[in-house]
Amino acid sequence: MNKSQPFSAFSYEVDGQRWQRFQPALITEIPLQIWINGEHLVTLHRTPGNELFLAAGYLYYQGLISCPEDIKAQRLITLTSETASPLACDSLRLTIKTPRTAISALTAGAIWTIIQPQRENPRSKPFSLPPSSLTELPAKMHQRQQLYQTTAGAHAVAIVDESGEILHCEEDVGRTNALDKLVGYCLCQKIDMTSQGAVFSGRINLEMAVKIVRAGFPLVFSFSAPTAGAVRLLEQADIAYAGSLRAGSFTLFCGSL
Repeated sequence: MNKSQPFSAFSYEVDGQRWQRFQPALITEIPLQIWINGEHLVTLHRTPGNELFLAAGYLYYQGLISCPEDIKAQRLITLTSETASPLACDSLRLTIKTPRTAISALTAGAIWTIIQPQRENPRSKPFSLPPSSLTELPAKMHQRQQLYQTTAGAHAVAIVDESGEILHCEEDVGRTNALDKLVGYCLCQKIDMTSQGAVFSGRINLEMAVKIVRAGFPLVFSFSAPTAGAVRLLEQADIAYAGSLRAGSFTLFCGSL
């Protein structure tokens, strides 16, 4: 299924005082039901593509899997027509090894209490980036945001190495989905997230911060300003965070580079 769809619309020019018909590309949003061992876990409103990465990242965040090998079987059922009802759902049915007796979605607060000891885990190796490399990230990120360039409606999250190069980028209509897809990609590709940085096109709030701690990224960046709760949590987790990232400046909210 396409990640964007053309729609007929009208634009208005104030100076010329005229209407003009055009066809913008709008980002696709299709609900995805995730079923685990025959039980419905959650419905995520996502942009089609990389459903296994999305599910793996979400299940890892929820503590239902620790590695991709915990997923023993998968079956994706998608809509047959893009003209179907907006309320229609795709479904992804997974069979996993179950670490919890009750399969149910947890709140960010509940997950934080589970992963709090993770703060004591040592990093696999120190990770740092010089300030000059940070200010180059917006341009590099924009080159990877193909869906955003088409629709202007996609969030993006990417992993970056110590040289400031973007290794992989995921886009989605939802910023939490984009992060889950990236985490799922890292899990499936066996990439050590504790030795990579992460850059976000949008704001980091408390829920996103909990996901970041769970993933183990030692250094994160965002183009937007964060929420106060997110900064406090990242600081407690000893994660360095720079926000309001621009081509010539950024704000270091916690940690050190």
